[in-house]
Amino acid sequence: MSRPLIAGIAVLWLAPMARAQEVTEEDFLSALNDNNAAVLSLKDGLARAEGARVQARTLPNPRLDFWREEPESNPQTTNWTISWTPPLNGRYGLGKKAAEAGLAAARDRFEAERAEVRREFRRAFAEWRLALERRDTLRQQLDLVTNLGESERQRARVGEQSGLAVRRFTLAEGEVRTALGSADAAYAWAESSARALRRDLPAESQPAPLVLPEPPAALDSPDSPQLGALEQEKEQAGYEARRVGRFLGFPTLLVGWQTIENGGISASGPIVAAGWTVPLFDRDQGARLEAQQRSDIAAARLTFEQARIAGDVEGGLGAYRALFTSAHEAEKTAGETDRTIQAATAAFRAGEAGLTDLLETLRSAFTARLRAIDTRGQALEAHRDLEAVLGRPLTGKGDQ
Repeated sequence: MSRPLIAGIAVLWLAPMARAQEVTEEDFLSALNDNNAAVLSLKDGLARAEGARVQARTLPNPRLDFWREEPESNPQTTNWTISWTPPLNGRYGLGKKAAEAGLAAARDRFEAERAEVRREFRRAFAEWRLALERRDTLRQQLDLVTNLGESERQRARVGEQSGLAVRRFTLAEGEVRTALGSADAAYAWAESSARALRRDLPAESQPAPLVLPEPPAALDSPDSPQLGALEQEKEQAGYEARRVGRFLGFPTLLVGWQTIENGGISASGPIVAAGWTVPLFDRDQGARLEAQQRSDIAAARLTFEQARIAGDVEGGLGAYRALFTSAHEAEKTAGETDRTIQAATAAFRAGEAGLTDLLETLRSAFTARLRAIDTRGQALEAHRDLEAVLGRPLTGKGDQ
């Protein structure tokens, strides 16, 4: 048996299943495009960041004022003015840079969250497929035990077998039937969960066998979107700290036109003025302190997450390699059960082996098959976890 790919429990010992259509994992994941509801629901932070960038690029509005004075026996005065504070205090450019960094962080956060959605889709599909294999394995076991039991009942009717042997077969059937009931329930739940994510799947479709990819050769210096987001958030916090440090504002410029009317005589002329808020007391001390602390916190968070993610990648890769090997060995063992079952059955019917040996052999053989399914499920889970930490799909052994 070749090692590069482990494709489910070997078909040599899985009963053939009639399917109108098989859905592969790739087909199941193909729905995760930008128009998928699960993906669209992740774009809230991205929308806010895009709005913040547009706002940061927008110039402040000018202010238009009009007033008219008409006191009795005094000149009538009419003023039109427009005032504007140019964004030339150093904050405007830094605000744009901070918004750009915030948008880049939001994009990386979105990719990290989309990787989590991908893991959820993969988990649902894997549970659907593995539940199907467990159910069909137990059905095969029940059919075999039932057929053997019926043969022994016929022998008991003609006195060739004891009633105790028949009762032991009945107990064995009951044990397998109970396990099959649980497997049926698990399959119904897993199928419902998977179809809830892909309501467009045909009703008669069933999941195709799953493949365990080869473990990557190495995953040095993971460039995950989580770390990318933290890098950008650190940059954003740094720009914000510099922005609030610019407490000197540019003067407000005012221009206008004034008209004075008195006894039919009219005089008019321009108005020019400037105003400046003197930063004598309020220099944004609180905002500056908060921004500096946020910058320090962002840097510390990045350092911590770099170490944590590096550890998770190393541990996840080691776990997947170990489980990949275990799944390969379990499948190899399960692949030998057909011949073991045939030999045990033939020996029992020939009188060369007792009933206890037969039932224990059958139980061990089918337990090996179920263990192979469970071990492969654990390996698939480890692979999903590793992908989620990396924030991207793993392509196989050449993945670096």
